[in-house]
Amino acid sequence: MNKEDFLKELEKELSFLEKEKVIKEINIYDNKFKKSKKSDEEVIKSLGEIDDIVKNIKIKYEKKSSSWVKSCIDTLQDLIIIFKKSDNKKRGKLIVDILFLLVITCVLKVPFIFIRNLGDNLLGIVFDSNIKILGIWGIIIELGYLFVALSFFMKTLQKWLANIN
Repeated sequence: MNKEDFLKELEKELSFLEKEKVIKEINIYDNKFKKSKKSDEEVIKSLGEIDDIVKNIKIKYEKKSSSWVKSCIDTLQDLIIIFKKSDNKKRGKLIVDILFLLVITCVLKVPFIFIRNLGDNLLGIVFDSNIKILGIWGIIIELGYLFVALSFFMKTLQKWLANIN
């Protein structure tokens, strides 16, 4: 296989990407050929299999485009797969780890309770205990906790699952 054949094959395999991204990736690999003093065959050999290159490119663009929600769903799917493939001892450890993570996530609520009480006292003084303002303040704090707790839980779970695999 020569450089032109390699780049045509790579372009064909990257058809799932937008045209601009395909062109960008082809240019990256074309430049690798241009910068190398090796023969085309040697460069192709050093780059590895096209399937592996395509997988890495796909991962690169999936990470950039994936939303937080999709990331959470993927993590939960990974957890289910690992849980199904595990024996009873490993399942028990996974359950204990998840329960431990839930407890830590609940403990994260303590600073939010302190901040809410502090804000309630200050806003009560400034706005003469206006119920609407205190209610809005409470909602803001609860949403803040929800975001922090979910982010912490999912990031930690992702790291744990990466160590299991």
